[in-house]
Amino acid sequence: MTGSPRRILILLPLVLVAAAPPPDGKRIAEQGNGRGAAACSSCHGPTYQGNSGLKAPPIAGLSAGYIETRLKHYASPAGHNALMRQVATSLSPAEAQAVAIFLAKQPKGSRP
Repeated sequence: MTGSPRRILILLPLVLVAAAPPPDGKRIAEQGNGRGAAACSSCHGPTYQGNSGLKAPPIAGLSAGYIETRLKHYASPAGHNALMRQVATSLSPAEAQAVAIFLAKQPKGSRP
C-alpha cells in the first residue's frame, strides 16, 4: 500500500473542515467573532431594535436574505459605512449566514 499515508495527509484538511461545527449566529451577534466583527448588539441594541443615537437601524426580524444582501453590500466598494464595512469584511460567508438567520428569528419591535 504505497502512497496511503500521503493520501491521508492530503485528505485530512478536507475531513477537518467538514467536521467543523457551523458558526453560532447568536454568539457572533452578541459577542462578535473575535476577528474584527463587532457584536451586532453593540450598535443595534441588546434586542437589535436599533439605536437612533448611533443611526443604527432595527435589524431584528428582517429576512435573512435581506440581511445577507446588506452585509455583502457593506463589504463591497459601494458600502460607504466604515463600521459596517469592518464588520462585513470580517465575517466569513458562513458566519454572515448564521448571523442573518439568527437575526431573522428575533422579534420585530419598535425602536426604543
